[in-house]
Amino acid sequence: YQQKYDNICKKMKKEYLPIISGFFLAFSWTEIGYFIFVFFAFVPLLFLEERLRLNSPKNAALKIFLFSFVSFFIFNIFTTYWIYHATKPGALIAFLVNSFLMASVFFIYCKVNFYLKNNLKYIFFISLWISMEYFHLNWQFSWPWLTLGNIFSTVTEFVQWYEYTGVLGGTLWILSINILIFLYIKNKLAKHALILFSFFALPVLFSLYIANHYNNSTNLNLKTVVLQPNVDPYLEKFNLDYIQQLKEFINLSEYHIDSNTQLLVGPETALLEQINENNTSTSFSVNAFKELQKRYPNLNVLVGATTYKILGSSDAKTQTARKFHNRDLYYDVFNSAVFISKHGDVSFYHKEKLVPGVESMPLPAFFDKLAKWIVDLGGTSGSLGSYNTINSFNIDSLIIQPNICYESIYGGIDLTNAGVLCVITNDGWWKNTAGYKQHFQYSRLRAIEKRKPVIRSANTGISGIILPNGAISKKTSWNKKEAFSYDVPINFTRTFYSIYGDYIARISLFIVFLFLTITIVNSKLHKK
Repeated sequence: YQQKYDNICKKMKKEYLPIISGFFLAFSWTEIGYFIFVFFAFVPLLFLEERLRLNSPKNAALKIFLFSFVSFFIFNIFTTYWIYHATKPGALIAFLVNSFLMASVFFIYCKVNFYLKNNLKYIFFISLWISMEYFHLNWQFSWPWLTLGNIFSTVTEFVQWYEYTGVLGGTLWILSINILIFLYIKNKLAKHALILFSFFALPVLFSLYIANHYNNSTNLNLKTVVLQPNVDPYLEKFNLDYIQQLKEFINLSEYHIDSNTQLLVGPETALLEQINENNTSTSFSVNAFKELQKRYPNLNVLVGATTYKILGSSDAKTQTARKFHNRDLYYDVFNSAVFISKHGDVSFYHKEKLVPGVESMPLPAFFDKLAKWIVDLGGTSGSLGSYNTINSFNIDSLIIQPNICYESIYGGIDLTNAGVLCVITNDGWWKNTAGYKQHFQYSRLRAIEKRKPVIRSANTGISGIILPNGAISKKTSWNKKEAFSYDVPINFTRTFYSIYGDYIARISLFIVFLFLTITIVNSKLHKK
């Protein structure tokens, strides 16, 4: 076996293998290259891990960690290079943390591999990687932009089955094919070729079958106007008169609103006035929209703003609470979606998935002082509040689920049974790079997972309408002031994934725990 393996690898220096993997990953990514390369991206690292483990078992785990770190650092730089436009220190931290987590999978895999036989080790590897991605979805420094399953956001016709699995099903698919290619190259067995072909073809055929038989569950529509104000976040947004910006916003919308319009959607932090949630009657912006609603009585408004809430004497002081200058009062600041119903009620949804290092810092009492050093995006800096009393809005019994910017990367269980998803964002921080394009494409995966239409309003683009099958029905240009009207098809279907969420990750965590337990027992027996 050793001689057979060496014949495969002797022509390739081990230093080149992680570089090949890194570029395969990078040039397979959304808006960077083409997805097909991802099915080969882990093969060089799998060969390298086995080579190191067989030839130098004592230091194999550390070596594969260092080599794979190079791969994933290349991957991160090429796919999310655009972060540096908003924050150079934050970009470096993101590259390092992401690469560390990904390389740790190979470190643990190599350690455990000494105690696993046959093909069980590959089941462990897949489960370990999915567990890492799930951890990265849920810890305090969550940055799931590079979850492997996101890679199919531009070829949604191949992953219609995400309504059953979510994006982690895509990760499972990618890793399985990589391992099968690795086994076929190593052993040249016909059974591996047959299994490989089946693993690739069957999900694609199943997806095409779902796409051809998909039918919207209702014939109801929501008459919507979407705005893209196109205010430069670096030069204009926080330097111009907010009253003038609001007037231009309303004037742009009135070109498209009529008496039948039910919903007006504006982007994240479109309102520069900081709104006091305790007393909205004093807000110039809220009152301006209520005047607009007098002219269009069916109109509801959903728009982004920075809001704050004063904590009463009986309210518990939160970890993110700030103190008014020279007053014994505390308040929380939020990145919010403001909903002004046609009945005059004003409600707020607070962004829950906050951008690490920008909107959320660990131990905010200490680290908030570093926030402006890490990133300066204008407006309020430091840790924001994220607690909610509501998580959706209601228009005549139609539930609308808001997502603010970064939140649209996350799937998970649907607790609201919404008929429409609404993403409001400001992607102008990343300038004209792959960043805003990737962000738009990821919304297509949310549409498939939940089988809901997505209304997307972005300050500088891309705004648009995405149908429940992930198809783009309407799309605006980048860096252009635009608004449009659209009858959005409503869908009340609850998918398997909406009900059970990331069950693949929960199963993977159990498998990892089981294998780690076996490894610990085997290692103790081995020592004895």
